[in-house]
Amino acid sequence: MAKADVLARVKQDLALGHTYMATQRLRTLIAIHSDDLELREMLATIYRQTGNLAEAGRWSYLGADVSPAELAAFTRASPDPWLRLRMLRWSGEESALPAGAQARLRELVAAARRSGPPSVHHGPWSPAGRGRRFIRGSAVPCLFVLIALMGLGSLATIGFLRALDWILG
Repeated sequence: MAKADVLARVKQDLALGHTYMATQRLRTLIAIHSDDLELREMLATIYRQTGNLAEAGRWSYLGADVSPAELAAFTRASPDPWLRLRMLRWSGEESALPAGAQARLRELVAAARRSGPPSVHHGPWSPAGRGRRFIRGSAVPCLFVLIALMGLGSLATIGFLRALDWILG
């Protein structure tokens, strides 16, 4: 499907109030045209209108019209600079960006180089403050399957013994 066709569908979605569908279409277009600043700004505008400042900050990060509140929300939502840089999904040239965005990108690249990729998660398995402990991995579903199989096994054993009793009896 051509870019113009997708943009027409985005406009139609927005006219009908279907912002989720419009954002999904725009995100798909940005995945294909990652250096298109107009698409990024369209997506940021939708997120602004729906009150999602973190996503508005993400998609307008490389544009000229990003607010400090949006940048702060994006930074709070993704505190690791390496992940923030990956989330921008920018593959274009730095020179194609407005001057302010070039400076932001350079600063983020430098911070990402300092921090490097995130390490493997070593935190608690359960959310903080809940006081509940969860069994690691897939042990709980396996436990349910085991119990179910034991139940079926005992039913099969009873059925076998009854059939044997009937045959011999």
